[in-house]
Parts: sequence; C-alpha cells; structure tokens
Amino acid sequence: MQVEIIENFKLKDIVLISSLPDMGKVGGLVTQHIAKKISARSAAKIILTDKPWVNNKDGLIELPYDEYKLLVDEKNSLVIFTGENQPQEPNTVFDLVNLVIEMVQKWGNIKTIISSGGYMPMQKGSGNEVFGVANNQESLELLKTNSVKLLGEDVKSITWFNGLVLGVAKNKNISGVGLFGEIYDAELPQHKAAKNIINTIEKLLKLQINTDEIEQKIIESPTEVKKDAPGIG
Repeated sequence: MQVEIIENFKLKDIVLISSLPDMGKVGGLVTQHIAKKISARSAAKIILTDKPWVNNKDGLIELPYDEYKLLVDEKNSLVIFTGENQPQEPNTVFDLVNLVIEMVQKWGNIKTIISSGGYMPMQKGSGNEVFGVANNQESLELLKTNSVKLLGEDVKSITWFNGLVLGVAKNKNISGVGLFGEIYDAELPQHKAAKNIINTIEKLLKLQINTDEIEQKIIESPTEVKKDAPGIG
C-alpha cells in the first residue's frame, strides 16, 4: 500500500464514517455522498495494487490499482473513508482496516465508527428499513433509542471491510455501529438504501446532510430476486 498524506489535522472525539461498495454498492454510495455534501477536505490517499492481473491497452500492460480516500470535516469532527472497490484478498482487508484506524488516530481520539452496507432480507419489506449492529452494549442502546431495528439471527456474519472495521474497532476499544439498508438487487446501485442510511446517520449524529441528489437516482420499481438465504455486506 502507498499512503499520501495531503493534510494533517488535530481533532477531538472523532466520528469515523467508513464503508466501501458492497451489495448494491450501498456502503460506497453512503460515504461518497456524505463526503460530497458536507464539503469534507481531502486528508490522505491510499493506493492499493492487490489485483492478480494486469491491464492491456494497445499492447502495453499496466498494473491496476484502487484509490481510497480519507476526508475531514473539521467543524463536525468527522472523518470519512471511502473508495470505489473492496480489496481482493482477506489479508489485505485486515491491513487496510488497521491502516485506516491508525491513520485517523493520529488526528485525535476516535469516539465511534459508523459502517454501512446493503442487506437483502429473506422477507421483502417496504424498502425503507435500516437494520443495525453494534460492537458494544452502549452502542447497541444508541441504536435502540433511535429506533434502528437490529439485524436478525438469520445474519451470521458480515464480511469484508464494512463488517471487519467494526470487529477491529472493538479489539481497540472503539465504539462502533453498522447500518444496513434494505435492498432488492445486489448488482444495481441501491440509492434508496443509501439515502435511508444517511437519514439514520443524520439522526444519530444530529447532523444535516442534503439527500436531494441521491433521491433523484432512486428507482421505485424493484425486481423480484430469488434467494435461498439473506445477503449482507
């Protein structure tokens, strides 16, 4: 991994909102939209070249890479971590999660981490629900007091960055919650789920985030998807 520090910050009681594209691209849609609408400043870039192939164009090959960004909103002591893709290898996910947390800790104490993603339940609902998990009892009570439904027992694991960041945070004694919006298609971008999560984050943080742009991209005609088990992450 290559790290480029653009600007350093001194922050207090940081809220780190960190997630990457997953089912329905939800985790990436959430962080990209929030970073844009709160006018966060670029703080650092992480370049990852972990793909087991090369790209060919006109007979010349190049190594593909993914770029991840850390952005900072000083006014609200928010740090956003976002990117276009998940890492390819499990060990790389661990490395990326640890690197992100360690980088942000250099700017101040992380009060809590918020992750997000898509959730396709067995029983299709209205498409307006946001389900949550927490990595400690205090964070669990925060979800309950804000009327966030808890993920059911049908979900046994939450994979890749959006789940792992909460587990690593727990080992570092950092509070964390995961917010998962109901989706109807794992392949198409699920803007409605992303909007619902952003509205929930607004509620949790008592923060205003304009969602007009993402609302305009919502498709209100869900397709029927056959599934044998719930999907998440």
